[in-house]
Amino acid sequence: MKPLLSWDAYEHIYVEKNNDWYWAVGIITITAAALAFIFNNFFFGIFILIGSFALVVHAAKKPRLIHCEINDRGIVLNNVLYPFLTLESFWIDAHERPAKIILKSHKLFMPFITIYIDDVDPEHVRDTLLNYIAETEHIESLSQKFLEMLGF
Repeated sequence: MKPLLSWDAYEHIYVEKNNDWYWAVGIITITAAALAFIFNNFFFGIFILIGSFALVVHAAKKPRLIHCEINDRGIVLNNVLYPFLTLESFWIDAHERPAKIILKSHKLFMPFITIYIDDVDPEHVRDTLLNYIAETEHIESLSQKFLEMLGF
């Protein structure tokens, strides 16, 4: 299938973490785990330790460069097709840099998909998507903005 638009973008915006960030995560983790152990909640304490370790490993990983394209059937991200029939609407947030598409999906566990569009004109992407799905303003969740502020 011939793409109508294609570009390469990173999965997410990477923020370099310094030693202070890792120290802060470590101190918060040890404090929370210690409190869980003091209150005899051993499983929760272990969960905090394992979750924090996974969080630090994930935060240190640089994002992959993914290939994005829009074709007649849907949006393809690294050979994974998101058909237009499974997408409810889209919104392009061009005020932030890089600009991004926020797609609302019918899926229960992944209702919003964010795609960065740094190399493509956002208006051209908008005009292309309007032929297939509705445009509705979507605002990123407060938790998503909070995680971006923390460097995730």
